Amino acid sequence: MSRILKGHLPAILLALSVLALAGQEARALTEVSSSLVDLLRNSTSILKGTVTGVTDGVDEMGLPYTEITVEISRTLRGQEQGSYSFRQFGLLEPRLSEDGTRKMLAAPSGFPKYAEGDEVFLFLSRPASLTGLRSTVGLGAGRFSFGPGRIENDLANQGLFQDVSIDPGLSTTNDVRMMETEIGAVNPSTFESFVERAITERWVENCRLWNTSEGKTCVRGRRTAGPVERIGGEN
Repeated sequence: MSRILKGHLPAILLALSVLALAGQEARALTEVSSSLVDLLRNSTSILKGTVTGVTDGVDEMGLPYTEITVEISRTLRGQEQGSYSFRQFGLLEPRLSEDGTRKMLAAPSGFPKYAEGDEVFLFLSRPASLTGLRSTVGLGAGRFSFGPGRIENDLANQGLFQDVSIDPGLSTTNDVRMMETEIGAVNPSTFESFVERAITERWVENCRLWNTSEGKTCVRGRRTAGPVERIGGEN
């Protein structure tokens, strides 16, 4: 093995690992949708804002990324304020490397796509410990976009309220109507108010909002980071 190849081997292996894991996550996303309980449980930041920039590139480790910049209008969880940028795995479009020797692929199917001017509501996972890459929880499940009087994620809210239970007395009439939605957009004010109350009053942590299939139990603390979380930023 040449010295040049040896010098680049860690980055090459890391890139291959990310590609494999990203593909696994994208495939899993087509089979399992994240409920609102999962989004609240696994997000370390929850932000509302407008996308002001979308660029891509390759970092110093040779990993392709897309960088999204959001002008934050509201932070419901986390410390991010003002103009905030994060990088998720994959390029916007496939292209050749700078030396022209290899083709670099775009982000796998299932990864959220952004455009300038998008009004978004994001449930962000913790940045990956090895790469700093970050994504929304459940990929498209944790990226919501606004329209006139509506909000929905990249999965058209499918599975968002499925199997979700809430303590009596917590939900308003509008909340009940929203939670009966099996698929399709919901009212943005109702959704934002619900999420805000769930965070402020710690509904998930205090077993007041839970996945019915799990039973009324609290999942305290996060599990140990898996390989995708360490490399790709996904839960």
